[in-house]
Amino acid sequence: MSAASLAPRTVEVTAEDLVEAGFTTEQVERLTALKSAYPFIEYVDTAKQWRRLEFLKWRYKQGDLQRT
Repeated sequence: MSAASLAPRTVEVTAEDLVEAGFTTEQVERLTALKSAYPFIEYVDTAKQWRRLEFLKWRYKQGDLQRT
């Protein structure tokens, strides 16, 4: 876990930003629900879960994840 991931975000990403980035309305709703479930890093239960989230973030950045 990097220290940067624990720093508060200075810019809030809006639903409009996500739509402009190519997300569908359904995907934005799912991301909003996920953010509500995990508002702070302290709510990530295990190191395994954290590594999985980091991996998914990396895959997204690499363009490996397909939008459904």
